[in-house]
Amino acid sequence: MMSTGATSPSILVVEDDLYVRETTADLLSLTGADVHTAASGQEALRLLEGLPVSLVVTDLSMPNGDGNWLIGKIGAGLQAGTDDYVVKPFDPARFLAAVGKYLQPPPSDLPVQQESV
Repeated sequence: MMSTGATSPSILVVEDDLYVRETTADLLSLTGADVHTAASGQEALRLLEGLPVSLVVTDLSMPNGDGNWLIGKIGAGLQAGTDDYVVKPFDPARFLAAVGKYLQPPPSDLPVQQESV
């Protein structure tokens, strides 16, 4: 198989409930993204050390590092925060629409600012 040079976005789903975690991961795989999962904020942090991701989808209420704790830890090294939220149970179409806006590449017709050297 040939590589086109394009890379798929990568999503990390952080959810302590196994059924919700697997269902959410299956749903997100429909976007074409590489989907990874973690059962807690602490597990997610360990994964993020070696796994570049485009998007983190996290439950807020979890033992062993809840979603707010995780967002704070990620934010310690990046400009990270909560850009959107979906309340469970969620409508799959609305969830994919919310996620999709963060996975879209920027329009190619945007002006590019060049710095003089």
